[in-house]
Amino acid sequence: MSNTIRSRLGELLSETTRKGYVARAQQRRSRRQSPWNLLDLLGFVWAGAVWWLFLRGLWAVRNFVMPQHAVALSTALGSKTGGVAAIIVAVAPFIAAVPVGMLLSNFFLWYIPPYRRACDREAQGVWHASYTDCQKDLSAFALYIGCPLLLLSFVAALLWRP
Repeated sequence: MSNTIRSRLGELLSETTRKGYVARAQQRRSRRQSPWNLLDLLGFVWAGAVWWLFLRGLWAVRNFVMPQHAVALSTALGSKTGGVAAIIVAVAPFIAAVPVGMLLSNFFLWYIPPYRRACDREAQGVWHASYTDCQKDLSAFALYIGCPLLLLSFVAALLWRP
C-alpha cells in the first residue's frame, strides 16, 4: 500500500476515533444548506442498483463455479434455508455497493454546474469535503472494505445450499 493511501486511511481512522467525532460530523453537516444537496440522495438509488448488479453477478459466478448446485437467484432468495450465509450473501454486497453508488452519484452530479458551484462553496476550508477528496475517500472505502466484503459474500454463496 502506498504511503499516500496509508496516510489518508490513517487520517480517516484518526478522525473517526478521536473524541468529539459526532459533534464535528454535525458541524460539517450544518454547512450543507443548499437545496442542491438533496440530489445527493441519488447516491442511495445508485447504491441499490449497484447492489442488485453485485448480487446478480455474484450468484452467476457461484452457479458457474458450482453447476451441480445451480439455482436461480429468485429461488434462493425465496428459500427458507441459509441462515447466516444467506444474510452475508445479501448484506455484504450492499455495504460494498454504497461507496460505489456514491462515487457514481458524485461523478454524474458534478456535471451539473449549479450543483458543482454550491458544493465548491460549501467545501471551502473544510477537511476532506472537496470533490476530489470525497472521491478518493470513497474509492479507498470501496477498495479496502468493499472488495473483502464481496469476497466474503462469494464464500458464503458457495457454502449456501438453497
